[in-house]
Amino acid sequence: MSGLAIDLRRTYLIARRDYLGYVRTWGFWVSFLLPFVLGGLAFLASISDLDFQPIRYETILDETGQHAASMLALEQADDKRQERRVLEETARLLLSEANQQVLLEHFDAGGREAALAFFETRYPGATRHVKLPERKTRFIDPPAQTLEGLQPFLRGEKHVVFKGERVSLNGVLHIYHDENGALKANYWSENFNNLTVQNMAYNYFRTRATEAYLRSGGLTSEGLEAVRRGTLDINVFDPSKTRSGSADSQVVTMVDRVPFFVAAILAGILWLSIFSGAYMLLTSMLEEKLNKLLEMMLASTRFSEIMVGKLLGVAALTLTAMLPYVLIGIGGSVAVLLFADPDTAAGLRAALNARMLIFFFVFLILGYVFYGAFFIGLGALANSMQDAQTLTTPIILVLTACLMIVPYGLANPDAPLLEFAVWFPLSAPFANIVRLPSDPPLWEIALSAIFLGLFALSVIFLAGRVFRYGILSGAGVQGLKAWFVRRILRRRS
Repeated sequence: MSGLAIDLRRTYLIARRDYLGYVRTWGFWVSFLLPFVLGGLAFLASISDLDFQPIRYETILDETGQHAASMLALEQADDKRQERRVLEETARLLLSEANQQVLLEHFDAGGREAALAFFETRYPGATRHVKLPERKTRFIDPPAQTLEGLQPFLRGEKHVVFKGERVSLNGVLHIYHDENGALKANYWSENFNNLTVQNMAYNYFRTRATEAYLRSGGLTSEGLEAVRRGTLDINVFDPSKTRSGSADSQVVTMVDRVPFFVAAILAGILWLSIFSGAYMLLTSMLEEKLNKLLEMMLASTRFSEIMVGKLLGVAALTLTAMLPYVLIGIGGSVAVLLFADPDTAAGLRAALNARMLIFFFVFLILGYVFYGAFFIGLGALANSMQDAQTLTTPIILVLTACLMIVPYGLANPDAPLLEFAVWFPLSAPFANIVRLPSDPPLWEIALSAIFLGLFALSVIFLAGRVFRYGILSGAGVQGLKAWFVRRILRRRS
């Protein structure tokens, strides 16, 4: 790199110029405030019980007279199972084990109203916490007994009365036998993309066919369900866990699984931060080159000061742009620690340990410098946005491929490919973060960070040479190609 000496004041001015150049734009603040606005709207919608899905009024025209009542009964039973499951999950968080059982007994005997009344006596304000599912489809009696007679209602020319209110008929499920005696079901609706009734009919006839098949062999659906409930549960044990007493102390719980999920999220954040920062460096460099601003800056500033200043300025800008997501992540983590079940909270505490946080910031800095120097060099070579897109496509593909190591590393933490990715500089930042929950030797992670730092310094040096070549000579990709042919291949271009 030309001139290792760096004037701190000039470097600061370049970093400040790059930082404020983006921060002063309206687009930056729109992007910065958007997560807070969307999060606030989502929170208001959740506490206001807003529901934007309209109620649909449907009917079943069953010419066979054998299926409509059974279909609606099956749907009501499914609704009740969903309500019971929600009540059970909510009660597990708010009530004692004895009260949980009593609550479910009230529900089985008197339905949702009886269960909510009991819930309110044991936990005042429970109705604000219990969000029971509400089906948005209302089934009404057919206003006409033929499909032709229902057509005006489907087209909106006529209305039906439901509980004293005139409403539109949104759809008709027509069940009949064709001329060959085969059972058929058609669905008529202008909103044919709504699959609620279609799925309901499909589930009903599939259940009916299953029961008929079981009866043909002397079996029952209740017996099948009992077999499914009695299926053997498979517990997972980790032999590397310290055993204290029984073998149950080595069973894998959420405490063991959460750190891997957290590592995957942090690796994704790392990738997003590195990519966004490096790409902003490219666009900033290209814009100043095309506007001849770099030539003016070089009259009073060294190459090294411009590069370091840009790296610092865009780094500060990236941290500022990521701040809303950082704050949301901190708020979500606090909520999990305070309100989630004990195993999940304990797993999160285990995941956010000192080693994870320290190496996350270490690899964030090293990865940003490594890729940022790459993009600065490419920006110096590009003579147009088309050039820049052509040059950056391979690096973007490499970055995307490196991100694919995250799900692979979660499923195969001891795979040779992951061990290679830890030492390969392009994938080292992400692979090391994913590997941390497996508790690798500290010296491996530290040595990988040192290697990545050395590679980053090498890339900075090479980027400085490319920067000087591309800016001073005005050469771009074609010039670099000609230099390679002339100096490396020893041929005349």
